[in-house]
Amino acid sequence: MTGSVDCAPNIDEKQEDEAQPFPSNSGAVFPVVQSEDEAYNMYCDYAHKKGFSVRKAHVVYWIHTRIIKFREYKCSKAGYKRSKEDLNDGPHVKFHKLDTRTGCLACIHFSVDKEGKNWMVKRIVEEHNHPLAVDNEAHLLRSHRKISRVQVGLLKNMVSSGIRTVHAYNFLADQVGGYENVGFCKSDAYNYVQREKKALIESGDSLGLLKIFKDLQMNDSMFSYDVRTDDFNRLTSFIWMDGHSKVDYDSFGDVIIFDTTYRLNKYNLACAPFIAVNHHWQNVFVGGAFLAEETIDAFCWLFETFLRFVGGKQPSTIFTDQDQAMAVAISKVFYNSRHRLCQWHISKKAPSKVPAFNQDPSIRGLFYQCMSKCDTDAEFDVQWTAMISRGNLEENRWLCDLYKIKHKWSTAYNKEIIDLGILSTQRSESANNGLHGCSKATSSLVECYHGVDKLISSWRRSEHEEDFKCRQGKITIKAKNCLLLKQASKLYTRKMYHIFEETYTDGALNVNIVHEVLHDDDQVHFATTSCDGGDNAKHWVVSVNVNTLDANCSCKGFETRGILCKHILRVYNSKNVKQIPSQYFLRRFTLMAKQGLNLTKSICLNDSQSNLVLKHHLLRFTYDLATRIENCQIAKEHVLSVMTELAKSTDKILLNEETLKKGYRGQNAENIELRDPAAVRPKGVSNARLKSHFEKPKKKPTKLMSKEKANAHGNTKQNAEEHGNIKQELDEFNFIGTCNFEGPSSVMADQTYFDLNADLSMALPNNFSCVPDVLLR
Repeated sequence: MTGSVDCAPNIDEKQEDEAQPFPSNSGAVFPVVQSEDEAYNMYCDYAHKKGFSVRKAHVVYWIHTRIIKFREYKCSKAGYKRSKEDLNDGPHVKFHKLDTRTGCLACIHFSVDKEGKNWMVKRIVEEHNHPLAVDNEAHLLRSHRKISRVQVGLLKNMVSSGIRTVHAYNFLADQVGGYENVGFCKSDAYNYVQREKKALIESGDSLGLLKIFKDLQMNDSMFSYDVRTDDFNRLTSFIWMDGHSKVDYDSFGDVIIFDTTYRLNKYNLACAPFIAVNHHWQNVFVGGAFLAEETIDAFCWLFETFLRFVGGKQPSTIFTDQDQAMAVAISKVFYNSRHRLCQWHISKKAPSKVPAFNQDPSIRGLFYQCMSKCDTDAEFDVQWTAMISRGNLEENRWLCDLYKIKHKWSTAYNKEIIDLGILSTQRSESANNGLHGCSKATSSLVECYHGVDKLISSWRRSEHEEDFKCRQGKITIKAKNCLLLKQASKLYTRKMYHIFEETYTDGALNVNIVHEVLHDDDQVHFATTSCDGGDNAKHWVVSVNVNTLDANCSCKGFETRGILCKHILRVYNSKNVKQIPSQYFLRRFTLMAKQGLNLTKSICLNDSQSNLVLKHHLLRFTYDLATRIENCQIAKEHVLSVMTELAKSTDKILLNEETLKKGYRGQNAENIELRDPAAVRPKGVSNARLKSHFEKPKKKPTKLMSKEKANAHGNTKQNAEEHGNIKQELDEFNFIGTCNFEGPSSVMADQTYFDLNADLSMALPNNFSCVPDVLLR
């Protein structure tokens, strides 16, 4: 009890034989109740009608027991607030609560028998020394505000779904016909939400995240995670991948998009998702990470851990932005992968790096031709040379540097590696855009993980729905008599069939076969061209084996996109080919993309069988076996003995071949006392993608800005004269060489330059002891 000097009365241990209701002076009758909760609620109901709030006060127990003997409840305004001297608050307290104490003496005393079953009112004081709340204010009294269990469930579900707390509270108010009928105020809703968030990270944000990973690992034997700490055991980076992600990577991990442009938490950690494309042309999550720093060492650790999780299988192509540290790490870790740069980022930088692109659209058009419209290296060189000569761009440093890495951004140098026709990291950024609504600048690591997990769940739900539609429905074919389309409709998913059908239609309508030549090796070469190309139309050569129908095209459409190009389909159509060879239907685009995961009884081991599929089968097999023997002790002992012998014999085989590799599930993080990352998020930093100069909104010039610009222009002559005077004074000192400062200030000790008026740079001599006044202007 704070601020009260009242003492509990001396209650005789002899209780009346029969408990009687207590009538008050106001006419209210307080019956005998059976528990403390009933007593408290009874007085709260009385206080609600009168217009005051209740506070729990003194309590006395029977000797040598925890059974209450005496209980006192008071008006919330009882007593007085302690002074600042007593509380030692000092002048640095940021927030002072409103002083509501008035020394009110209103109270009620309950006497309880030794069994604790009869709560009887012995005394009540009904007089108050303060105004009471009126009817339309009673719902704001503290002791009468309570969030019911149903409201707790609604509030929790709505907030976890991304709905703001204030909107959830408004919804509850609309449901009950007004804010006065909700039963609690808006601040109570915010306090409850914050308590729930703190409960998730009660032992620390990093340890809370680690606990989530360990719990997931218990339920998913294929779940893997790893963490990275600094010298103070503070979490700096972490990565995770569940079993579903590993299966998705095994099925669709040939092309990966990786991006780190979003920072979604109070620790300023960068979100780094690994995104792939599934057989429905949807995004799939194949791994996630958060990084505190974007350095070569951090990226090497991340990529090496990612490869360890997936058994060392490297993607064929990985798309990123132009981050230099990321590029170095990819060359070290993903040495068998083709590193591609996002063309969208390059095209956004181009206008600011090459002013000629803004002056002459034809030069910009040639640059875009070099990016994605050239089929061969020679064609790229022709277009690039024309662009350089037309814009006199031989000395442009940015273009020179870009030309050195042309194999990373031009499609002309990547015609032999599959890239699914992807040109940018937009898929990864669209994922980050989805995460934008799940997290904010003050979010904890646990909240960020739950936000990512919700996005992943929505993606997987969309994939599951599309799988259901493909199994339950039949694709409608535009040309019902076309055998090639019928064949594709039975193999491809809905989305991939529509892409195939669009390509087939485009070839039939817009591609002409100029001539064909038959060679002795059963190869027929077809020269094709575009119908609307005119004299400058491009030509493509399609070669087809007349016996096997194997085909290839100079555009390399199948090698890069994984679907036959329109030129080959046009040739097949003209020659009345009735069935496309099966090798041109990549498994990753068909309904059979994940069929291997459904094996439960038998499995056929061959070179094409995935290791992840084998792991999944073995896990399912052992789980089913454990379920069958759980009620038979003899069977349990037999299985355990057989498994022990099997493990020993398997280890011998692996040791003999020197291929024993221990599975990794983040064991090095088991016994680490993780500390939370340093909260270094600066003010004003949004969790939106960093925009380039040309994307940022331009400020409209005001009259004041125009006036200042005019004054600056008028003072140009005066500034030039001052510049000349400064240079003349400096020439008198004959400064030659470099500055070599001695003492504690050693920043730029070897070479220190003073930039004066943009173009004046003078170096200080050795052992220079004083700085002339002219340098301090």
